[in-house]
Amino acid sequence: METEKIRVMWFVPPLLALVASQDAQAIAVHADRNRSSDEQFDALVAGDVDAVVTSMDNVIGWNCRAGPRDFRVVAQIERTTPLTLVARPPLRNVQDLRGANLLVDAPDNGFVVALRAMLRDAGMEPDAVRFTPAGGVKERFDALLAGQGDATLLGPPFDSMAAASGLARIADVQETYPDFPGQGVVVRNGGEASASVVAWLQALERARRRVNENAELARQAVLAAGFPEAVADAMIAQNPDSLRPTTEGVALLIAHRRSLGLVGADNDYCTIVDDSMVEQCMGGQK
Repeated sequence: METEKIRVMWFVPPLLALVASQDAQAIAVHADRNRSSDEQFDALVAGDVDAVVTSMDNVIGWNCRAGPRDFRVVAQIERTTPLTLVARPPLRNVQDLRGANLLVDAPDNGFVVALRAMLRDAGMEPDAVRFTPAGGVKERFDALLAGQGDATLLGPPFDSMAAASGLARIADVQETYPDFPGQGVVVRNGGEASASVVAWLQALERARRRVNENAELARQAVLAAGFPEAVADAMIAQNPDSLRPTTEGVALLIAHRRSLGLVGADNDYCTIVDDSMVEQCMGGQK
């Protein structure tokens, strides 16, 4: 019986982790839900966790901060992260957001970079809106409902919950940027827990294949975790073709930073991604 374990943090349990939890051969996972990406950063720096599931752009931002600067994406666990910009009435479109208070996880890293790029591409000046840190997706959803801001980016299941609560859908990141990547598994490079991370990625790879082979099994795993059927179907639709982070997605993250004049635009795939663990899981298959 597997006694080794891995310590991870995430905003919402990802599909592959839910499916892998049904695998008797999988490494034991001690998982905590985090309230912000800063909490993930602090936990990785302190060695309190071995890996986090987060926006891949966070690696770029975190490696520009004071600290170890040795963060890497080692896997991509969903094809894309569905992100919907939602707003409180009477706001109905991007132009209505001028002067609005936008709730974000962090002002300069993570999904906010895609939001900034989307606003710029819509002709919005950089100072036309205000960005207020409000935590992770659940925290932002709760804060928006409480009237603490005007709009925010939400992913499943909170995007559908927002619609049911009367909030307006303003725009979708994926409609604007089809190559936008899914969340990644992020670790500190060369960490002592690398064997545990590899074992977990092997379990996630087996789960990825099972999702392709048996969508109903995956659906039942999501439903058992308390998510509605619509969320299960949305998660299954984003099952990736590979755990290897896509070159197109990483290039888009860098391009967004470059176009916005943000730090980290001098990165490339190899400074953000370490796919050697995925290679081990796949037996070197391309």
